[in-house]
Amino acid sequence: MKRFGSDKPDLRFGMEFVELMDDLKGTGSFSVFDEAAYIGGIAVPGCADYSRKQLNELTDFVKRPQVGAHGLVFIKYNADGTVKSSIDKFYTAEQLQKVKETTGAKDGDLVLILSGDNANKTRIQLCSLRLEMGDRLGLRDKNVFKCLWIVDFPLFEWSDEEQRLMATHHPFTMPNPDDIPLLDEHPEQVRAKAYDFVCNGIEVGGGSLRIHDTQLQEKMFEVLGFTPERAEAQFGFLMNAFKYGAPPHAGLAFGLDRFVSILAGLDSIRDCIAFPKNNSGRDVMLDAPSMIDQKQLDELEIKLDLKL
Repeated sequence: MKRFGSDKPDLRFGMEFVELMDDLKGTGSFSVFDEAAYIGGIAVPGCADYSRKQLNELTDFVKRPQVGAHGLVFIKYNADGTVKSSIDKFYTAEQLQKVKETTGAKDGDLVLILSGDNANKTRIQLCSLRLEMGDRLGLRDKNVFKCLWIVDFPLFEWSDEEQRLMATHHPFTMPNPDDIPLLDEHPEQVRAKAYDFVCNGIEVGGGSLRIHDTQLQEKMFEVLGFTPERAEAQFGFLMNAFKYGAPPHAGLAFGLDRFVSILAGLDSIRDCIAFPKNNSGRDVMLDAPSMIDQKQLDELEIKLDLKL
């Protein structure tokens, strides 16, 4: 997340994130940066000649609701050694030169910077900008395949809606054995024995090692806020099965249709799915969803409220 703002990074090109808090926060008179919890940038090679129109297009891009940034700061390190920036009046030439050194930018490069009061959210916005620049510069070549495994996912993530920790994958994921002592006091620091397979910035498959120990599974339910009674009611069958000696086991689910679409250079997986849905979620081959016969409803003791 710190390097790419994504847990499924596209490695076909560079432009890794560089944190600029030390260079820009509290060193000028720009309140946007001074109040930020995160300031990060990417160095875009050879784009210092971007016009005002092109920079405005990028600003409009990051302000789209799908991205959600408030604005975009740019610094042009021109080929002739001059520097032009949207924050010229807030920072000295020496301070902007320090940003050049930190980002590794060269003469002729363009540095694009985003900031915000939530580091993770801002990184995700910067990820969208990075991918947009990759597309604009033709760096996301469909004939190049860059694959990797993502490991060491956090076991839990905080839910603002529920106001509690939730399982990042599912409550049966094995914690990293080295982190089990942290479950009592610092569960948010526990890593999961989970993994994703990523190709060209797309998650193609994922899975995890499963818990096979009754006591450890009970501890997981406890951290997730389950009472012993609720855990027994919902998952008692599983806990009882562990008593018979379930072996260590793992799973991996591959999205074969997604993988085929990548290998075929397609932008959509629709041509690789046996029964694709249209934009309204309808399967035109099966004519689904459709009305259910009353006899079927009677068998299942289901009644439709046609007012809805």
